Amino acid sequence: MPVLIACAALLAAATLEAQQPPQKAPQQSQKKVPPKAGTIGTPVIVAPETMKPGEYIWQPQTSPRGPMVMIVSLPQQIAYVYRNGVLIGATTVSTGKKGKETPTGVFTILQKHADHYSSIYNSAPMPYMQRLTWSGIAIHAGKLPGYPASMGCVRIPYDFAELLFAQTSTGITVVVSDEKSFPVNVSNPGLFAPVGTKGELANAPQRGGKHYTWEPELATDGPISILVSGADRSIRVFRSGEQIGWSAFTLADPNRKLKFRTFMALEEPGSAGGVGSVKRWQAVSTDAAETSVTTAELLQGVQVPAEFRAHLRGVIVPGTSLMVVQMAATPETTGVDFTVMTADQPVKPKAVK
Repeated sequence: MPVLIACAALLAAATLEAQQPPQKAPQQSQKKVPPKAGTIGTPVIVAPETMKPGEYIWQPQTSPRGPMVMIVSLPQQIAYVYRNGVLIGATTVSTGKKGKETPTGVFTILQKHADHYSSIYNSAPMPYMQRLTWSGIAIHAGKLPGYPASMGCVRIPYDFAELLFAQTSTGITVVVSDEKSFPVNVSNPGLFAPVGTKGELANAPQRGGKHYTWEPELATDGPISILVSGADRSIRVFRSGEQIGWSAFTLADPNRKLKFRTFMALEEPGSAGGVGSVKRWQAVSTDAAETSVTTAELLQGVQVPAEFRAHLRGVIVPGTSLMVVQMAATPETTGVDFTVMTADQPVKPKAVK
């Protein structure tokens, strides 16, 4: 009986626990920074909530394709960047100080300018500016003292601002959240996007007595990304930024801990590259060179509902990305409702603060 390709989504098991060289953070930029550009930034690989001021995480290979959405958590002073529903980056921020608070709501990037200067505050440099409102709120590189200190904008480290600027486009959604107006899973998000590509609350799977859900009608086309959480014992499947499937899983060894790994599905030599052609997965999440592994190796010790495996087999194709982590994918959630707010209408632009 052929190996069920879909199970690769669950990859955990022995291959993930093999001893691997410690993962290294990306090298920090050595370029010259314009005067007064603020905090350069320090790349790290840690849980986002443990980052210190100026630190950031950037792992775009985790989900290389698909729509992007960004969440700025005011209480955490952290911004989260998701692509195709999966976290690819996070950074510490400094938002508006008392009396100049950054407004909450759901916005879109209206304008981008890599070499922007303020016409209000003595031509202060605002490198890699991404405008959220025509009335003066933007994301840009700046100083991060460890607390809200801006005049309303969202300051991020210089290096992270450059990396983010290269990946975004006008029109993507940015949610600025707090604990008063948003559910806790939005004000304190996790490894997968708690909102959709338009800022609406994502549909969380209701476990109840079921062990999996499968709703492919939520997104019928686009790239597939898969997130496996060892702490949650769960798999989430995303297509075009929408969660289309969820399943619980168990491990033959319940004490096994999963190590952080990102994999990309490879095309089987001689195949047409369609569904069913995936037999190997290439690890792409570390600096050290790693050989590809077979689907069978990734499946060792993993147990999931057969129905879910069958559904998943029908969507995995070469290029599908898969992230495996031990940490929990999401915090505790509540049922708080919130209103989706849009950015200002494009009237005559005012200077960005």
